[in-house]
Amino acid sequence: MSENGYTPVAAARRHRPTPTERSGSNETGLLINVIRSLTSSVSEDQREVEKSRLEKGFKESGALIDRLVKNHQQDVEECLVSFRDVSAKISNCRERIHNVRNALHTVKSLLELRRDDLKKLWHENAQQKSVCEIMAKLEELREAPSKIEALIAKEQYQQAADTVTESRQLINGRLSRVEGLSQLAAEIERFAKVLIEKINDTLVNMLVVEPFEKHLMHIIRTIPEQRVQQNSYCLSLVSKYRHGLLSDSSSKLRIVASVEALSTLEERNWDIDRLMMLCKNMIDKMIVNTVQVMKIGANIDEANEGDTTHLKQLMQLLSAQLDSASQQHREFGELVEKLFGRNDVVTSFWRSAQSAVETKAVICKPSAYNIKVIFPILSRLMETAEKNINDSPCELRRFMHSFVMEVFVERVKGELATRIEGALKGGEAVRVSTNKKILPSCEKVLTLCKEVHDLIVSIDLYADRFAALWLLVLTDYFKNMTDVYERMTPIAAVSGSADPVPSDPLVTTRRPKLSSAWTADDDISRLLMSLPNWHAASISPTTPAVESEQDVGERNKRESEILIGNLGTQAQNRLSESDLITDMNDIKMFASLHESLRWFSDEIRELVHSLPANVKMMLDTCMVQVRLKDGQMIDNKSVPSAIEDCVRRLESIADSCLLLLHIEIRVHCFFHLAPLAKYRNPSSQDEVDPEVVALGRDLQLFHDNLKDVLSASKIAYVFDGLGHLCASIFIHLSQFMPRLTESGKKRVCRNVWGVQQRLSRITNRREADLDKARAFFDLLLDNNPDGILAIIPEKRSQFTATELNYLLALSVRSDKTLASQHGALEKRQMILNSVLNSIQKS
Repeated sequence: MSENGYTPVAAARRHRPTPTERSGSNETGLLINVIRSLTSSVSEDQREVEKSRLEKGFKESGALIDRLVKNHQQDVEECLVSFRDVSAKISNCRERIHNVRNALHTVKSLLELRRDDLKKLWHENAQQKSVCEIMAKLEELREAPSKIEALIAKEQYQQAADTVTESRQLINGRLSRVEGLSQLAAEIERFAKVLIEKINDTLVNMLVVEPFEKHLMHIIRTIPEQRVQQNSYCLSLVSKYRHGLLSDSSSKLRIVASVEALSTLEERNWDIDRLMMLCKNMIDKMIVNTVQVMKIGANIDEANEGDTTHLKQLMQLLSAQLDSASQQHREFGELVEKLFGRNDVVTSFWRSAQSAVETKAVICKPSAYNIKVIFPILSRLMETAEKNINDSPCELRRFMHSFVMEVFVERVKGELATRIEGALKGGEAVRVSTNKKILPSCEKVLTLCKEVHDLIVSIDLYADRFAALWLLVLTDYFKNMTDVYERMTPIAAVSGSADPVPSDPLVTTRRPKLSSAWTADDDISRLLMSLPNWHAASISPTTPAVESEQDVGERNKRESEILIGNLGTQAQNRLSESDLITDMNDIKMFASLHESLRWFSDEIRELVHSLPANVKMMLDTCMVQVRLKDGQMIDNKSVPSAIEDCVRRLESIADSCLLLLHIEIRVHCFFHLAPLAKYRNPSSQDEVDPEVVALGRDLQLFHDNLKDVLSASKIAYVFDGLGHLCASIFIHLSQFMPRLTESGKKRVCRNVWGVQQRLSRITNRREADLDKARAFFDLLLDNNPDGILAIIPEKRSQFTATELNYLLALSVRSDKTLASQHGALEKRQMILNSVLNSIQKS
């Protein structure tokens, strides 16, 4: 709005006619035609005509304009006034714009001048600032060595690495053209190397030292303080871990910080191989320190040597230490693989560990047998190493295999051969201990077998090798025991044999014995072993503790029949004292041999049964061929089967010894009782015949020598049934007895009673079977032949038909009248058979 309140109004826009409107305008078209005619006309006349026409038109237009102006005078005046006002305002505006433009030019000039001044000042300031920064960096660089040293002392390795990196960047970057920094750069590089060494030492400490010392502290805490104070290393450990052991999480954070510091410091140029070498050297050193602490804990010194127990404890401790160190290396290896792309850290550790374990670190007396206690631990270490280094077999396993196969197995084989030769040579094999049932040689051989068993269990990877040695021991022992038994039980006299070796007490002139011949006879021995008596002795745990007389009689009846059938006639004709074993040392030897071999067999079976399942599985697949005595072979059998075969052969010898004792004491009964069937001087005043006394003495000697050697069930097997046998012998011998007088009859009854008394004192039983023999001969005292026939129905259940025939025949021979009467015996035997048949039918 203007000062006089007039509001400017925008001028109306001039109307521009469209092309169609322009073409319809006569005036415009006329003007153009006139101009064209004037310019293009050639003749003067025509131009004059046109000029006249134009002038006429102009005059007409002027008149028209005048008329219009006159008609619109007021409007024109107002328009002119308005135009003058607008023109004046436009002029004023132009003036002001011109002034503004001049002012702007002035401002621009002034600003340009100011800009130049400011730019100059800015450059000066930038230069000053750059100089200040350079000075600050130089100061920083000058203080960098001391700062790095301080950070290293505080174990702030990441900050120290950052400082070294920044200093290197300054020296090689912005300050590369600054002279005089070479000495400072050398100092920083020196501290960089110190930092790298310090970080490497710290990593070695965390990867090896701390895992080892953590376990050593548990040992040191169990050592008396006085002994700890005497050792500088123990004192240093106690002082170092006074405030407790570091946690695993704290240790892991320190490893991460150290690796990141080295990553910052050396980027891709970090020498990891050198660190691994430092770790290897430290493992060797820590193993030496571990041995030192173990010696202190076990109080081992030059005067007091350690043993395999300490060696086992040492290996267990080393195994635990290596496991802890392996865990640290595994975490460290993951970081190294992530940052540097290397994945051989754990592999390198286990290679170093294997090498360290193979080195010499003495804690007990060196011996090849030390491997027995440490092999399970070494085996686990080998498996762990192979798992981590992907190398099978690993170096440690190759070392162990070489040692076991080339050194240890051969040494064990040689020592076993020497020791078994010492245990069995000369008279050692059959030397009877004064206070033990078991032969010392048997105990020694079992000790060897137990040692081999321990080797199989401890060094199970080589179980097949040691099992072969076990078989060698068993086969050697079987051969020796077979020789011993054969020398003690010659079947027939050996002609043309070499002179015996004086040092062997068994190699003497021995005659074949009846009991050994029967034992060697397969048919007889098999028959006797099939009887209830044998089974009662074999399965003694299930045998009742107390048996009735009837039970004992039933078990012994069949055996008595067999022995009477085989020995009855022989005892009458050609049984001599040379057929008996009269040396009680031999009797005791057979008993000891039986108990020893039975005990040995049970112990061997228990050892085989106690083998771990994996060892049994391995041995089941291991086929062997064993050569025994006299060309006998155990061919293509598994090791357990071959061992069982050897054990059964030893049991066969043991069974033969027991059967021989069983037969021998019964042969003694036949030997002493058979002469009683011969004619005797009735005037003898002895209570019983000398043969009965001799039999009682022999039975007592047998019992005295066997009771402390044989078990109760075996004693029972030897002595049970003797009463039944003696009764059967007395009755059987009655058929060979001559005529008995009254005193002779009484003497026979006393003999039966004497045998019963002596046998009862040994067996602590009444021996009721001998009551039958007494009753048999009592019938002779109380009845004549016809009286015996009269009581046959009453006594039929007590005696067999054969025994009644023996009784009747002896009664007839003893009768003064009937003994000389022809046909008296046959007549009464017919009556007896008739009575027996009638009783049987009823």
